[in-house]
Amino acid sequence: MRAVKFMLFLVPLTFIASMPAVADTCNAFATYTCSKSTPDVMHVNGTPNGAINMNILTSNTFTVSVNGNKAFAGDDLIILAAAPNGLTGSVNGVNFTSLSSFPEGGALGAIQASWTGLGFSANNQQFGYANVGVMGSNPITITASGVGQGTILYAEVVNPETGKILYITPNSEAGVLDGGTSVTPEPASLTLMGTGLAGLAGLIRRKIAKK
Repeated sequence: MRAVKFMLFLVPLTFIASMPAVADTCNAFATYTCSKSTPDVMHVNGTPNGAINMNILTSNTFTVSVNGNKAFAGDDLIILAAAPNGLTGSVNGVNFTSLSSFPEGGALGAIQASWTGLGFSANNQQFGYANVGVMGSNPITITASGVGQGTILYAEVVNPETGKILYITPNSEAGVLDGGTSVTPEPASLTLMGTGLAGLAGLIRRKIAKK
């Protein structure tokens, strides 16, 4: 009897523990719907990081791809983004359209854990997507411009005629932009720093004059 109770406890616990890994489930967003609950896998290619189970993108230019020699026949590529401190910039010249929440099921927990693991303070989490046009080749090159450091990028391929999502990125194939735009100090901070330096220079001058 005790063994049965233990098994009844263990099964839901195992399910809950596995939830963060379930990120290739498909959620509808904007005008896009799911062709099936778990579409084929899309990769954001970078350097694997076992500590956060995602890929580090050390450059603003990277590639996304699907396993095998796939023919896309005019399917569109969408880049999903989750930013820890405000979503800025563009990918392949296309600005992000904002989303109230991240569209992939099970992904937000992994995203937040990755920010924590990499030391990013997520004070203003924002989400969005950009349709960068026809997928064409496989892999395809993506260039991020003005996108903040720590932004996590996923990729999806959709059929433009039906709006169905055909391919999707799971957590383990997502990319964290490490070579993104650093946060620029606000004008007030720059003024304060300048005032402090000017005061320090004056103090040094007075000490030299006394000698």
